[in-house]
Amino acid sequence: MQRSFSYQNIINRLLLVGLFIVYISLSSLYLLLPPLLALLFYAYYDALSKHDLFGLLLVSVMLLIFEAEKGFWFGSSILYFTTLSLYLIPKLEQLIQCRICMVGIFVALAYPGYFIYIWVANGIFLLPSPSIDWHMGLYMIIEFLVIAAIV
Repeated sequence: MQRSFSYQNIINRLLLVGLFIVYISLSSLYLLLPPLLALLFYAYYDALSKHDLFGLLLVSVMLLIFEAEKGFWFGSSILYFTTLSLYLIPKLEQLIQCRICMVGIFVALAYPGYFIYIWVANGIFLLPSPSIDWHMGLYMIIEFLVIAAIV
């Protein structure tokens, strides 16, 4: 007799969080590994639009881990992504029906948009600006390809 395992989805998601912690630590050591910010933005938007509370909490935890590892202020990515997901992305989805174009918009809003947001917020709070280097272009290309393969 076989027993059904009802918490398999939860365990798989928690395993992904554990793998993300290892990966984000490695991405701090090896600069050619992208920090998966656009992928986290897509997962955050997807969980928010599907009203998946557990998925939203897990992605929020991963975003907080990303902020702690990269030295950004607490909750900045969650605030930025929530604002985009509630106000900007639904309007863009009404205008643009191309999935690949939306993937490009997600990547553009995740990397340059988030760093502009942090730069403006740090200017308001009189904090030092985050450093941006040429790796961001590489990260954008890699994550565009990953999200386009998922969508």
